[in-house]
Amino acid sequence: VMSVRDLMKGISMASANDATVALAERISGTEQAFVDAMNEKAASLGLQDTHFMNSTGLDEDNHYSSAYDLAIIAQALMKHEEIFQFSSVYEDYLRQDTETPFWLVNTNKLVRTYPGADGLKTGHTDNALYCMAVTAKRDHMRLLAVVLGEENSKIRNSETAALLDYGFQSYTVQLIKQKGEVVGEVVLEKGNKDKVSLVTTSDIGILLKKGEQVDQVQTELKLSEIKLPVTPGDIVAALIVTQQDGTKTEYPLTVQEEVEAISFWKLYLRTLGDLLMG
Repeated sequence: VMSVRDLMKGISMASANDATVALAERISGTEQAFVDAMNEKAASLGLQDTHFMNSTGLDEDNHYSSAYDLAIIAQALMKHEEIFQFSSVYEDYLRQDTETPFWLVNTNKLVRTYPGADGLKTGHTDNALYCMAVTAKRDHMRLLAVVLGEENSKIRNSETAALLDYGFQSYTVQLIKQKGEVVGEVVLEKGNKDKVSLVTTSDIGILLKKGEQVDQVQTELKLSEIKLPVTPGDIVAALIVTQQDGTKTEYPLTVQEEVEAISFWKLYLRTLGDLLMG
């Protein structure tokens, strides 16, 4: 018996295929059912060059992907920030509080040697050779590099680091909103609070080539239909950022605090009070 946390350590840090199968079976009942879900997720992400035949990534006919598709998968994964609890750690233990702890060392050596690197995954099979998807963050900018088919891990690491170097040397992000910053508020007629503040779920910035400056940026709120109750983390609106060249990007917004739905009687009394107060 192993905890999910230990299984995730094994998968993220050491490519533990047995742990991958164990979690797949725990989530979907069978590995095949989980693989079906993987392919459904790939389709929902719009991937054109990916098809899974197993949960481990081991060589198998009709099991394939591309660097571009793996980058899209990595982007989707990084929205779940809990992954960095595992992928950013260089060494750790399984069953740490037992008499037989098992030492793990991350196969992604860049989390120790490359400034800002905190993930994401290495891979190696006879057919795919040495592969890696690495992400690093510096000064509000997160980059992702994917390298496939290298002859050995040393070349894989150096090529990935070179891609990240190019990105950090050539580009920068001008931050316009910080994670958790209040950008507006919404009135909730049927909530236990009259209104609630809307906050960003992540840093919001404009990608620029080094030396460029942002001239004008316009922002506007796009509200969704809010169904109570809502808690921080629930996506209830979007902030639309429009750059001078017309490029528009939507960023999700959540609520700053929990809001519960009130009973019909309390709603009636509130409405009556509003009428009496004019």
